[in-house]
Amino acid sequence: MQNRLRIFTRVTSIVVALLISVFALFSSLAIASTTLLPQQPVTVCDVAIQPDWPVNFSAAGCQQMPLSRVNPQGKVIWLRLSLHLNQQTLAQLEPPLALYLNAKASSSTYLNGYHLGNNGLPGNPSDEVAGDMDARFYVPLELLQIGDNQLAIKMSAQQGVLTLPGPIHFIGLGHYNAPQHYLQRYSNGMLVLLGILLTATLYFAVRSLQPLQRVRHVLLVLMSLFAALQLFSEISRGLFTYSYPLHDLRLLIITAMSLAFGLCLLIFIALRFASRYALHWIYAGAIVTLLTVLLISGFDSKTTAATFCPVLISAVLTFLHWYRTKAFQSAATSAALVLFLVVMVLTAAYFHETWYFVLITLLLSFLFAQQAWDFNLQLSSRQLDQEKIAKLMLRLEQDRQHTKPTILKIAGVGKVDIINTVQISFCQAAGDYSEINLTDGRQHLYSGTLKTLESELPSTFLRVHRSYLVNLEQVKRLTTSTDKRSGSAASLLLTNGQQIPVSRRLIPSVRNAVTAEPG
Repeated sequence: MQNRLRIFTRVTSIVVALLISVFALFSSLAIASTTLLPQQPVTVCDVAIQPDWPVNFSAAGCQQMPLSRVNPQGKVIWLRLSLHLNQQTLAQLEPPLALYLNAKASSSTYLNGYHLGNNGLPGNPSDEVAGDMDARFYVPLELLQIGDNQLAIKMSAQQGVLTLPGPIHFIGLGHYNAPQHYLQRYSNGMLVLLGILLTATLYFAVRSLQPLQRVRHVLLVLMSLFAALQLFSEISRGLFTYSYPLHDLRLLIITAMSLAFGLCLLIFIALRFASRYALHWIYAGAIVTLLTVLLISGFDSKTTAATFCPVLISAVLTFLHWYRTKAFQSAATSAALVLFLVVMVLTAAYFHETWYFVLITLLLSFLFAQQAWDFNLQLSSRQLDQEKIAKLMLRLEQDRQHTKPTILKIAGVGKVDIINTVQISFCQAAGDYSEINLTDGRQHLYSGTLKTLESELPSTFLRVHRSYLVNLEQVKRLTTSTDKRSGSAASLLLTNGQQIPVSRRLIPSVRNAVTAEPG
């Protein structure tokens, strides 16, 4: 038990160290770039008040508000922002420059009265052309001036199916690069985790083909797959450019995959630790999780709750199991789940950028290691059971041999010898013939190979060497020795004092068969 515990601890430590190294890779991949964000105040005007450029942002009906509250969903608006530059900040900007606009909207952008370009075409539901979720506009350096620079944007979002609380994610000025340059800076590092999750999916898919612990392996396949799909959906924004209506589909997929992962985890834990009450834990936990996801607002919150609730319920379940049984595995699983929950709470503000998938991979790695330990224990137990069954069958065959002995007929020159197989001590190959040695020292020549003779003898006879077939009832003991030149060697001592060599590769099976002998 202590050896298994040490092995389990070492495996878990290696996995944790590997994933910590992966997370360190994320930090090294962060992009260090100078970005200037527009300054307050932000002025918003309805397009019905100011239908076209130039816009009078001082007109009645225009409002000032934080950028986080600006909402172009289901309407058309004008947005004015102020970007202040001094000589030092202007010198720090590395041309060529671009204005980045990451928002769920179509847009038309002006800087200091100059039209930078369109992302789609903002307008009413009938004439809007959907723009990209992440847009980039080239900014000529001569457009910028010392002091305040006025940025005006016409925006609309008429084609989405979801209403987001914060549809504008980022507006900034920086070096000309990909539109997603200032979003998801850890996408390349996340690909490492994606590879780990897909490898785990393939590995447990192969393991699930075996009947032993198939349900657990299938659940691990699903958890790895759902986590991989969620991760891919999460980083897809940093890998591909897509129109803003598809952002709603991306959010729905992320939340659905998080929910599927959480419920599979709950099923896995319940089946393992709740025994006959597993079904009650599963449906109760599923109802609580679904209600929580439906009632709270914001997709980040929904995605977090879809995992948090099942993990919390699983932590309670494993703690109760440990309280009743004092089992080490339930205590370790409960501690891992509680640690997962604590980190979720502490990193809630930026949880979905990196920590969520690092924690998911760590948790799955822990479950993988624990499952491997359980699988090996069950496999060892099954092998012991099979060995016991084999020994029992051998003893039954020995009893049957004594009550109803097998007769072997050997044709000779003008005669047929009838031999009771109980009287045979061992058989030895002799070319195309076989020598049958009886317990009283007599010999008979069998006109067939040792393989043919083996098929006619009962299962109490065992092939121990390519040239020897031994009656297990005549074996007194198995002796083994280690030769530095030739390696391990073994032989069987028979009751008549004869020594029979045992092939090196057959030593384990011969040892198992010999230990089945009474006494």
